[in-house]
Amino acid sequence: MTPVWPFSRKKPQPPKAKPVQEKPVINYERQSEDGQKSKLEDRSHLEDQNFLDAMELLDEK
Repeated sequence: MTPVWPFSRKKPQPPKAKPVQEKPVINYERQSEDGQKSKLEDRSHLEDQNFLDAMELLDEK
């Protein structure tokens, strides 16, 4: 018969749960829309001579 093994196996320990780390919340500031509104309402490009010349070229078909 074989002799008894003198070393015993270690029992596996249950896995430890890692603590949940909360990720930081990033808040971005929106730029004011006042600048955008003024750009959209600006119609001065329609009176520009280069624009009027280009429109004449496109309309001549």
